[in-house]
Amino acid sequence: MYKLIGIGLLCLVALIVIPVSSETQSDDPKMYGITTVALKDDSGNILFENEVHNEVVDEGTAFMLANTFQHGFFDFDLSSQHVDALCVSDAVPFSTLDTQTHLTFNADNTISDPSKNCIGQIDFQLTSTSASTGTQNFSPPTHFPSGTTITGIGVCRSGDPNAGNPSALSLDCGLQPIGVSAVLIGVVDIPDTTVFADSTLSVSYTMNLD
Repeated sequence: MYKLIGIGLLCLVALIVIPVSSETQSDDPKMYGITTVALKDDSGNILFENEVHNEVVDEGTAFMLANTFQHGFFDFDLSSQHVDALCVSDAVPFSTLDTQTHLTFNADNTISDPSKNCIGQIDFQLTSTSASTGTQNFSPPTHFPSGTTITGIGVCRSGDPNAGNPSALSLDCGLQPIGVSAVLIGVVDIPDTTVFADSTLSVSYTMNLD
């Protein structure tokens, strides 16, 4: 009898002494992106609005790791070589595979003048846990012909040689001027949205690290 009581007390002591962790994998920090897309008429009225999470592709992950952690050399030293552009695509189907790159993003895009499908030199708005493009407005004929159906969004470092000229249209994500390589960070598959003249596609992208 006393032996059983002693064993019970030992078990009770063990429960008191051994801490039980309440942490789970869901408590770990996670990186994710959110894109808000809104179609507006010429008066600014919202005709359609949608919020979509993005896929951070392998090329983008490698870029962020290489430029965050010391590994023998520094990958960029100019502000023009930071991630600075949003690009729209009319690819069907739009790919959100991890293996998507800046080259495949543009190869799948059939917009007639792909050198205008991006807005570059975006000054990202930073907080302690996020980076946001703020609202960027795409409209025909500036960024694509009227009647174009936009199917996806790319987030990239454009490699725009017009750095310092905020009004300049960003170059296609796949072009690589000498000394500056383009890179695709993430892609967002949005509901197919046809944009006609006098309409605007407003896009806002936020990368969160919570």
